[in-house]
Amino acid sequence: MTFLEELASFIGRFHPILVHLPIGMLVLAFIMALAGKLSKKNDYDLAVRFSLLLSALAAVFAGITGYFLSRDGGYEDDILNFHQWLGIAVPVFSLITYLLYRKNDISGKWVQKLSSQRFLFLLGIVLLLGITGHFGGTLTHGKGYIKDALPSDIKAFIGLKPDEEEIFVVENVQEAQVYEEVIHPILKARCQSCHGEKKNEGGFDLHSQESLLKGGESGSVLTKGSKEKSELYARLILPEGHEDRMPPKGRTPITENQIKLIAWWIDSGLDFDKKVMDIKQSDEIAGILKKLETGENNEEVKVLYANLPEAAELSEDEINFWQAKGIKIMPVSNENNYVIVNAINYPELSDKDIEKLMEIKDNIVQLKLGHTKITDLSLQKIATLPNLIRLHLEHTSITDKGLENLKSAKQLNYVNLVGTKITKSGLHYLDEIKSLEHIYAFQTEGKFDAEISNGNSKIDTGNYSLPFLESDTVNYLR
Repeated sequence: MTFLEELASFIGRFHPILVHLPIGMLVLAFIMALAGKLSKKNDYDLAVRFSLLLSALAAVFAGITGYFLSRDGGYEDDILNFHQWLGIAVPVFSLITYLLYRKNDISGKWVQKLSSQRFLFLLGIVLLLGITGHFGGTLTHGKGYIKDALPSDIKAFIGLKPDEEEIFVVENVQEAQVYEEVIHPILKARCQSCHGEKKNEGGFDLHSQESLLKGGESGSVLTKGSKEKSELYARLILPEGHEDRMPPKGRTPITENQIKLIAWWIDSGLDFDKKVMDIKQSDEIAGILKKLETGENNEEVKVLYANLPEAAELSEDEINFWQAKGIKIMPVSNENNYVIVNAINYPELSDKDIEKLMEIKDNIVQLKLGHTKITDLSLQKIATLPNLIRLHLEHTSITDKGLENLKSAKQLNYVNLVGTKITKSGLHYLDEIKSLEHIYAFQTEGKFDAEISNGNSKIDTGNYSLPFLESDTVNYLR
């Protein structure tokens, strides 16, 4: 049995070679058929017929080797299924089209009628090849392999936006688990598309601690206490364009600060359990970690806030007033006066406090009000915040009525409604917010079957649980 499994794996490795044979012959058949339509003097039917028959047979062998290759694992199931069934459709339609090109050998009115449209069948096969090849390329190189490599000017011309990335923010970085909340999110965002649970190039995946430490086909990629001896780090610092650099060209590059955090974690001993505060930090690392509390490390922050009008600088007295209540006022960047208001340590925050916050309304771009006592009444005021981009209302008593009040928040890009009393009908009030792209609406009073679209927005209605942890109530140092 082991011999047969190894033999199947060996045969599967020929799929990338054999798959090009039917592709070439089908494209050639299409070109000859097109030439025959354009030039009535030449009859290419016999050649087209011959190419279709050979390509159908070649596609069968390519499909068999592809099946054996898929058994090795390491591929995303949904994409693999699409590629597999489309690959089966190619020889089936090739054989049907071959028969249609033998119209003189077969009878029947419906057959003759179909034969008159045989060129369209051939065109359909070519389009089918393109789609099948797209999914095959995605399996091999990951999502966005071709799209991501397009020149920026072309992307802008055709209106192709880069894939959006969730802003990476850690509430209280010194209390965070160093691996789970700092290092793993970086690896997941930058590396896991090629080295994840479903796809592991080079036999390496990093979706778990065990697989990360195990390494890949060439052995371990991490050396405890030494970034210089760790292949993972060595791949990250290779020059742009180097074939071994990670992430590879065409993928979202890893930032310099993210590389420094990974190097710090390796040098500190590859600890998976300690908190950030328990690991020695240089002034530089402490500064980089501090930025994680505002998301300043993420370039998307600059994009989100780039077109907002300037806001006046907040006074120390204004900041200290809210800090004394347990509300953290965090600057977004040194380049502007915008702030994130986080009420996680002040669950007593009420509608009256929201009225007071209006005194600094021009500065607020992100408002975190989860687990507080605000009501729908607060959303009347919140909707008037001129620069509000992201709003967290999870596990509050907000209802559909509140969403009706919120619909005038024209700058809003993100809203979190997890654990609220909203229903599907209430979400339609948000249709008028053209800038709104992300809505999180699960564990709500209204039940949603799956991820749905709401105007310009993507609505996450997942069934997974986000429990409120005791560690979320840690008091910030004032």
